[in-house]
Amino acid sequence: MIRVADFMAGGGGSSQGILCVPGTELTVVLNHWQLAVDSHQLNFPKADHKCCDISQADFRRFPYVEILWASPECTHHSVASGRKRIQLDQVPDEHGEVLPADAAERSRATAWDVLRYLERMLLRGRPVLGGIVENVVDFQRWNLFEAWRKGFELLNYDIEVFYINSAHAHSRRALWAPQSRDRMYVGYWHRSLGRRPLWEKWLRPHATCPAHGAVRGRQVFKRTDREPWGRFRSQYTFHCDRPGCDHTVEPVALPASTAVDWSLPAQRIGDRRKPLAEKTMARIRDGLERYARHLVVPVEGRLGKQAKPLDEPARTMTTRRETGVAFTPFVAELRGGSSKHRSTEDPLCTVTASGNHHGLVTEDLAVAGQDMALPYYGNSRARPLSQPLGALTTVDRYALLKAQIEAENCLFRMLEPEEIGRAMSFREGYRLLGTKRERVRMYGNAVTPPSAEILVSALVECITGEDLEPSSAPALCA
Repeated sequence: MIRVADFMAGGGGSSQGILCVPGTELTVVLNHWQLAVDSHQLNFPKADHKCCDISQADFRRFPYVEILWASPECTHHSVASGRKRIQLDQVPDEHGEVLPADAAERSRATAWDVLRYLERMLLRGRPVLGGIVENVVDFQRWNLFEAWRKGFELLNYDIEVFYINSAHAHSRRALWAPQSRDRMYVGYWHRSLGRRPLWEKWLRPHATCPAHGAVRGRQVFKRTDREPWGRFRSQYTFHCDRPGCDHTVEPVALPASTAVDWSLPAQRIGDRRKPLAEKTMARIRDGLERYARHLVVPVEGRLGKQAKPLDEPARTMTTRRETGVAFTPFVAELRGGSSKHRSTEDPLCTVTASGNHHGLVTEDLAVAGQDMALPYYGNSRARPLSQPLGALTTVDRYALLKAQIEAENCLFRMLEPEEIGRAMSFREGYRLLGTKRERVRMYGNAVTPPSAEILVSALVECITGEDLEPSSAPALCA
């Protein structure tokens, strides 16, 4: 068995991903927050758990492992400074909850602790064979990054840096993460192995090429005058990996709707005791304009029929009642991030640790105005488009009355911690302790398990010399 240590962050998604790789054993787990350690122990009872200020840990007393995963503190490398994040921890959420002081990252593992552990094992005469360091993409711009990188070389390791969006980490065993989450990963392996991990085999997501059908996406950075760095779309895209083909391709990703529990009730915005912030309402109204157009939807399965917005000409009406009206829900992002809202057909924006920022907006059919078929002469009444029209005569008789969807008439609720867990790709039944705010913190600080799975798979192959099979192409790529 390949023994693995996890200097884990948040709820321990890295551990779930590690154990998805055949032949791995989770040996020791470290974290500074007792609640996170207790939660992790519930889900991984066989591992040895240690709660400590990791920067003060005496690694002479720690066991040897072949692989070390580490998610060191990121507050000093992120756009949001450590001080700002700690201040946000003390801002009450919608339930009046704040985070305890020991939830902060100030005693979490630092990047230097990775080198300390590797050096200590090397002094024992048994080098750690490989590992991964996970952080935010701005980690590479840390002013000591090159010095830290040099430390691996002095300890006889080669390293490679990757930028992965969690939505594109295609697991063999777990739900793919329906969330757009950009992170930087540093893979390192000891030169005594005599070979390099086959990173490309694991880091090329499934995609569909207009010329070749199901392919793998090849990461292409937009700027070639500097070392690769950055986020999906902003700094890099994907091209078809077939020789000679340079088509831009979109990696397969799960939609946000995958994470949503549609059975949970929501409240009409106009009935809320505490009104939503004006910025939130502005995002909702803007989202309504973009996503909430009612659709005329053909409900019979013949080819050549597509849903169309109600403010465009309708499809040909036949003798069958085969057309429905649908409303598209969307997710309003309460604060932060690079966007204000997105369809539930797209991955969620990044789940963060500072609070729940995702609100689900749907339509309250009981109170919202419905589009109506309005007879403009005779004794008939207006009727909703969800009902059949009255008898059609030889005279043009019916007009369409377009209802306005008001933000106050929409249903709204925050995503629950369990839904955020699904967006992070945690398995069904994974348990976290604490309040809602504390559970959101643990999810938001965690690594998405598929990202850990694919990277550790490459390392295990390199260490054992045995091939592992990546995920197969999903049906929609066929």
